[in-house]
Amino acid sequence: MTPTKAKTSNSIVPKKRRRGRPRRRPLRSERLIKAARIALAEMVTLTPQSHPINVSTLAKRIGVTRQAIYNNQLLEEIRKHADLQRQMHSVENERSSLRRPLEQRLVLLEAENKELRGKIDGWIQRWVEVEYNARMHGLDADLLFAPMPLPLRKTLAFKKSKKT
Repeated sequence: MTPTKAKTSNSIVPKKRRRGRPRRRPLRSERLIKAARIALAEMVTLTPQSHPINVSTLAKRIGVTRQAIYNNQLLEEIRKHADLQRQMHSVENERSSLRRPLEQRLVLLEAENKELRGKIDGWIQRWVEVEYNARMHGLDADLLFAPMPLPLRKTLAFKKSKKT
C-alpha cells in the first residue's frame, strides 16, 4: 500500500462551477447610462399616474441600485424626462385626445344615420307599392296585413290523450 499524500496549500484546487444561468455583468458607467436613457425614453410614453419617472422606478426598471444612478449623475436627465412625461400627459392633451374620438364617433353616427334613413325610405317605398297594387286589384290594403286567425288546436296532434 502506498501512503496517500495530503494536499498542500499551494496546490491548485478547481473551483466549483455555478449551476444554472450565468449571471449578467452588472451595469456600470457607459452601459448603465445607455440603459437608463433607453428606459427613460420608454417611460415617457407611459402615464405619470401609473408609471412616474423618478430615481426609484428607474433603478427598479434597469436593475441597479439608486446609488448607482446618483453616482452616474443621471438626476438632471431624469428630471427632463419627467417634465416631458408630464407635458405629454397634461390635462389639455387628454381633453383634446378625448375630443378627437368623439368627433370621429359623430362622423360614424351620421353615416349610420344616413344608411338607416335609406333603409326606412326603402321600406316606405315597398309599402306604397303594396298598397297601390292592393287598390288596383280591388283589395283593402289593411286587410292584407290583418292578424292571422288562431290555429284550431283541437284538430292538431297536440291533443292530450287519455290513458286507459
